[in-house]
Amino acid sequence: MTSVVRYVQNTSTAANVNTNVASTGGDYQLVAFDIITTAGIAAGANANILTWKGAGKIKSILTFTPKVAATGELLPLGIVAQNTHTLITIDASQKILNVSVPAAGVPIPALSVMAMLLVIGNY
Repeated sequence: MTSVVRYVQNTSTAANVNTNVASTGGDYQLVAFDIITTAGIAAGANANILTWKGAGKIKSILTFTPKVAATGELLPLGIVAQNTHTLITIDASQKILNVSVPAAGVPIPALSVMAMLLVIGNY
C-alpha cells in the first residue's frame, strides 16, 4: 500500500523554540510494510531487515512495531533502562533498515512481523 504525502524537514534554531514551518517540501510515498523475519534477532545482535530496491531513498521511519506472528504479541522495543533501547536505523545509502537489540533487551523471535510505515522518495 502506498499513498503520497508531503514530507517537510526543518531544524529548530534554538532549544525549546518553535520553528516557523510551512508546507515547503516534497511529495513522497508513505509505504506500509509487514516484513516477516525468518530468523530472530537476539539480545546484543542486529540485523538488516529491509533493503529498499525501488527508486528513491528512505527518508523517515514513521512507525515500527515488531509482533510475534503466531500470537499477535507486540514486542517492546527493548527498553531496559534510560538511554538503552532497540535502535532502528537507516544506513548512509538510505536504502537499508537495521534493527539492533541491546544486550539486556527483549529478543525478537523468529517468525515475527516487523510492521512499519516509511516515507520514501520515489525519484
